[in-house]
Formats: sequence, C-alpha cells, structure tokens
Amino acid sequence: MKRNIVYFYTSIALFLTLFTIRVSAKTEISLLTCKPHAQIYSLYGHTAIRVVDTEQNTDVAINWGVFDASQPNFVAKFVLGFTDYTMSIVPTEYFLREYEYYGSPVYQQRLNLTEAEKARIMKALDENYRPENRVYRYNYVYDNCTTRARDIILSNIDGKTSCVKTFLQKGDKTFRDLLHWKTNKYGWCKAGNDLVIGLRADRNAIHSEREFLPEILAADFDSATIIRADGKQVALVDSAFWLLKDVQPHFEPMPDFPLTPTMFAIIILALVIVWTLYERTKKKRLKWLDVVFFYICGIAGLLPFAMIFSQHPFVQINLQLLVLNPLWLFLMSPWTKWKHRWNVALVMVVLFFIGNILQSYAEGMNILALSLLVRIISNRLKYKE
Repeated sequence: MKRNIVYFYTSIALFLTLFTIRVSAKTEISLLTCKPHAQIYSLYGHTAIRVVDTEQNTDVAINWGVFDASQPNFVAKFVLGFTDYTMSIVPTEYFLREYEYYGSPVYQQRLNLTEAEKARIMKALDENYRPENRVYRYNYVYDNCTTRARDIILSNIDGKTSCVKTFLQKGDKTFRDLLHWKTNKYGWCKAGNDLVIGLRADRNAIHSEREFLPEILAADFDSATIIRADGKQVALVDSAFWLLKDVQPHFEPMPDFPLTPTMFAIIILALVIVWTLYERTKKKRLKWLDVVFFYICGIAGLLPFAMIFSQHPFVQINLQLLVLNPLWLFLMSPWTKWKHRWNVALVMVVLFFIGNILQSYAEGMNILALSLLVRIISNRLKYKE
C-alpha cells in the first residue's frame, strides 16, 4: 500500500488538466488493484482510481500512496505514526510502467455509475486534491490508499451498496490474520510486523475493516450491488479485466535470509543450554555472557518500547515487551547489585508465557523467552548457593 514518491511534481500540473474538464458521457471511472511485488513496501498491494475520457483525451490514475522518504526524520516519523502521505495524479501509462517493471499484475474494475455519480466523484477528487486536503496522516489500517479510494467512490453513489461475503470475508479473521495473509512468504517481515503490533491486532476485524487490503476491497467490489431508491439492483462493477497480468519483474529480487526466525531462535536456545551446562560442569560463572545476552534483548526492546508512543493502531499494548525490554539494560548491568533482580526477571518471563492466551507472538519469541528463562533459573540457583 505504500509507494515511493514517483511523478510527484508532474502530478501537480496534471491535476490542473484533469479537473478543469467536464464529466461527459464518455467518462469512465474504475478501481485499480495492484498485486504485491517483492519490494517490502508493496507486500500488501496498492489501490488507485482510474479516470478515462476518450472524448477529452484523458486517462489518469489517482492514488493516495505517495510519500517522500527524503523528508527530515522520515524513519522516526514513520515508526511513530506521524507519516504524511499525498494524493497523486499521473498518466495511467506512467502508473502502469512501475508495476510492469516490478512484475506486479494490475486489475481494473470499471464501475457502473450514472453521470450524476461520476460528477460527484470528480468533484470529491477535486476537493480532496486542494492544497489543504491533498496531504493526509497515513494510517495503514484505517486511512490508507485503499480506504481513501473506497470512501471517495461509495460516499458518492445514490443508493445502498451491499456485497456477498467472499475471499477472506468468510469466518472470523483477526487483523493479524489479515496481515499474515500478505506476509506469510516473507518470514522475517512477518516476524518484524508481529514484533511491533500488540494484542489489539488479535481482535476480529468486521467486514468493512478488512477492506484496508486492496485485494479484499476488489473482491468485495466484484460481488457488490447498488440498491437504488426505487428498489432496482445493479452491479457496482460493469466490467473487470487485467490491465497487466502475465508480467515478469525486470530485476533480481534479494535472496531470502537462509534461517527462519524459528531456526534462529533455536540456535540461540541451543547455545544458551550449552553455555549453562558448561557453567554447571566447570562450576564457573560466565557473568559477561549474561550481560551481553540481556543487553541485546534490552536494545532490541527499544523499538517495541518506542511504539508505545506511536499513533499506529494495535502497537501500544504489546506483551512481548516482557521479554524484549529496555529494563534489562538496567537490571542486568554489571554495576547493578540489586539482589531481587532475578526474581523480577522470572516474573516478567512467566507473565510473557501466560500472555500467549491473549496475544499471538512473533515467530520464535517463545523460544527466545525459554532461553531467557534458562539463564534466569540458572542464576537464581547460583544465587541461592
């Protein structure tokens, strides 16, 4: 759903051309759905609106997924949920070139609209692109490129729209399930997402909330009908077809990391067990290894801790902070002599395991917690001795 800043300045000039035209009988408005490609920012896909008018020689794609990664403090703003995205308008030809390059199919659904509905949508697009409106605070679930396109269309249709539940609409699906659907093939990306989103992501998403994902919105549009004031029902989509289908990427994707998060966590657990057995056998305590291990977990916890202050949905309450916690930097410092620190550490890790009832953790996190538990128990036994 995220696209880098492409054709940004061109779109400003093009906008003046698009919205000075009148809506004619030849005006067609369509929903474009772009399949994901191998770039991380594209894993959830993308949505745009296409406006074509052969009478006035207009063919443009309008989307709300443009951001400028060169803006000051972009990474910090993105992490904390203060990222501003921009509405962009480009010739459809240019829009498709990007997806052809990445080998990403593009699906078009031409909408079955009256001239009055088309005029209202065009007016809404005009209003949305005013300088005070074109930039918006991006929210990857509740206000993104897909929800903006959907709302512009549906809020300007006469009558009530309804759709048959299809695709991932059937059965209970949490927000985490929906995100996993798009990241299952990318283990480390999936684990990274799960690391920063908390227990609120394990709430079931209602029908309309699932439409933050482009392919779900497209499936809903395919089955949707408009119930007019006189009771007549018409299909929302007049015709649908692939603008790009069998396209191959023009670049070599980066190879996957050879170890999965689970394999990586198992290796850590094995090393911890060997290290603990060595200490018990040799009657020699390797304090510096505890410092290094817990410090790494403490530093890794800085990101989920920062998410407490983020505006992103689902991230503020995250039980994984019981394991990846900046508090380790204090508790396990060589200069900390507090005798109850191992008891506090034990309580934190036990609470983490209990938290499995409430929250789905990132892949490998339970194994990592088990590694910490081994070290905590070993140190508590040494302390008693």
